[in-house]
Amino acid sequence: MLTNLSLNKLCFFAQVEALRMDGRPLFADRIEAWRYGPVCPPVYHAYKRFGRNTITYAMTTPTTPNERETRVLDALWEHYGCLSAYDLVRLSHRRDGAWSKAWAQGEDTVISDDLILHSTDMSGFNPDGTFAASVKRVENHYRNTLRLLENS
Repeated sequence: MLTNLSLNKLCFFAQVEALRMDGRPLFADRIEAWRYGPVCPPVYHAYKRFGRNTITYAMTTPTTPNERETRVLDALWEHYGCLSAYDLVRLSHRRDGAWSKAWAQGEDTVISDDLILHSTDMSGFNPDGTFAASVKRVENHYRNTLRLLENS
């Protein structure tokens, strides 16, 4: 389920992945520290009409990514694609992360590429403590649990 909240966190982590790969940002739009984590204001405003609900359609015509963009998006999907909005918020709020450092300066502070490069966001994370990993453990240990819940 893709919401405005999770989309903005994924935009932030796409920037993290691009900077991790070659030190260059993926996009030029600024990212700001808002209460619930990093936000790319143009993305937020484009999708705010959906509120907390699932985004059901793109607000712009998608373009075909180039080779570098494809590598970044593949890495993004591999590392963050299975995470819930809750996991993404929790991950973006890590101590010594770029959001945490910017938020300490005040709401709407720009999260610069330099701040990201010198944060714990660049070191990755351990997915074991995420909601997604917990669901997978339950699913592996109790094979039909989710199916039973689904049918209840």
